[in-house]
Amino acid sequence: MEKFGALGIMNVKRWLAVVFCLGLSGSLWALDSSCFPKVDTGQPQYLVASGMMMLEAAREKKLNKAEVELPVWVSGYQRGWMARVVEKAPARTVLGVTPEEGKLFNGLLLASSDRQISSLDRNETRTCRTLIDVRQLKSMAGGHLPDKGQFWIYVVKPKSKSKPVSKYPIQQSDVDNFLTGCLEQSKAFSLPQFAEQCVDTTVGWSDHWTNDRERPSGGKLVQNKRVQIDKLLERLEGGFFKKVRNE
Repeated sequence: MEKFGALGIMNVKRWLAVVFCLGLSGSLWALDSSCFPKVDTGQPQYLVASGMMMLEAAREKKLNKAEVELPVWVSGYQRGWMARVVEKAPARTVLGVTPEEGKLFNGLLLASSDRQISSLDRNETRTCRTLIDVRQLKSMAGGHLPDKGQFWIYVVKPKSKSKPVSKYPIQQSDVDNFLTGCLEQSKAFSLPQFAEQCVDTTVGWSDHWTNDRERPSGGKLVQNKRVQIDKLLERLEGGFFKKVRNE
């Protein structure tokens, strides 16, 4: 009986611990949800893609769709290597976007849905989703922007914003995926300068940059546009691409 009683007490303690953890997780999620405003399901939904989501394979994986509405100029925001990954390996600095008056970058406007947005929200730890005024978007392909709907962009949280350093470098596989997406859109919309504009409107290029092409970290997508990508990167000022170190 004493043994049974002890086991029973242990089980109760374990159950209480689980309840406490679940409650804590719920409260943390509630705090986190302040980054992700409620979507108006009565309106069409659109996302501004600034980095990896310009890659067709990434859109298929994350949104279960490959369609693009329009390539767009996005004003009042800056894209750069500024989002630090610390919660999972490999530790590195990835692309992010932050509000910046007078700045501009080229991206994609994607039609979306509340379900797709909710799915993206659940996997975001470094960014918050915020509304962007459609007047800050300009079509690069001559088409008209939708006149109704909510337009969202993910911006880097202040606590996650940091420039690349030796412990958190830019990784070549991330660069390859980003620029492959830019090359895809350049071809799809007959915009010869789109990929070059991706490089030119991205800040934060650094000599803290590692070459993981032969063994991409995290099982990243295999690229086949290396020659074109290398040519694009040669245009960087400061000779950063020539300094890329092998892992």
